[in-house]
Amino acid sequence: MKKTLIALAAVAAASASYAQVSLSGEFAYGYLATTNGAGASSSGGGLDTALLTFAAGEDLGGGNRVDVTMKTDGTNGRGGNLANDDQVIELTTSFAKFKAGSWKPGDWLTGYTGGATWYGLDGKVLSSRSYRDSIGVSIPMGNGLALSATVYEPANVLGEGGGNAGTSAQGNNVYTLTYAAGPMMLAAGYVTYSNVGATDATANTVTRFAGNYNLGAAKVGAGIQTANYAGGATGTQTTVSVSGSLGGNLSANAQWASNKMDAAATSVQAPANGTRSGYVVGLQYNLSKQTYAILNYGNYQAAMSDAQNANFSALTLVKDF
Repeated sequence: MKKTLIALAAVAAASASYAQVSLSGEFAYGYLATTNGAGASSSGGGLDTALLTFAAGEDLGGGNRVDVTMKTDGTNGRGGNLANDDQVIELTTSFAKFKAGSWKPGDWLTGYTGGATWYGLDGKVLSSRSYRDSIGVSIPMGNGLALSATVYEPANVLGEGGGNAGTSAQGNNVYTLTYAAGPMMLAAGYVTYSNVGATDATANTVTRFAGNYNLGAAKVGAGIQTANYAGGATGTQTTVSVSGSLGGNLSANAQWASNKMDAAATSVQAPANGTRSGYVVGLQYNLSKQTYAILNYGNYQAAMSDAQNANFSALTLVKDF
């Protein structure tokens, strides 16, 4: 829920434009226990999330609107210091929405299959994510169809003056077509990369397909993506998920994922050859509309060379405001 801090209205004879600033946030404290692929374990309680979100919006008139979102994170995992999170400006017009800023892209497969709601498999079995300077556009096409295109600069440079021309790291261009009608949602995506060929491990293209269907009692989803690398290797990630209410204030979710690498013996990616997989299950109990407790457990093979699976279990109390 957003709390309005300042509301300014500029009223003229022929104008109904306005500007507004609001504050919302999220606080989460939890207990996490982990065991890595080598069998070493650790556990403890601590702050998971301490997020403040400032939002400023203005009606520009004529069906146009501009919105700015600035997030500040004080999570202990970042050293206990305030740090920037997603910083976004959006311009909404009658035919498209334009978005620019610095943000962490969502886990594509998990998002479009309706998978894990708190602790996920991104960075474990599925691809990891990082903050990037980005600019994109989304266009509604009618009949449930929408098309989006986003340019992501490399993750190792943020701010003006970097980008694809200022680094040997890889940026990417993401194109997504979605279809939503009733209980069904489908998505197809295609990704191209910059700076291809610096090493065998650089990505070339990624093709993605995912979707979910709401059966009423539960939502089920599935997705697959195939990445092609400069050295000829192919990486295939798949996932399936299910979520639904258990009655009352209790709900459950589960996600399984696999990651298969097929590379030549001479490739730098050859040690990753094979298929590894993992799963995460969760329970959520709603204490109110804004306060809930989450219990998660996950088990996964972190790398092909690991002697045993890694796992994590967590109990987290979340308060939105």
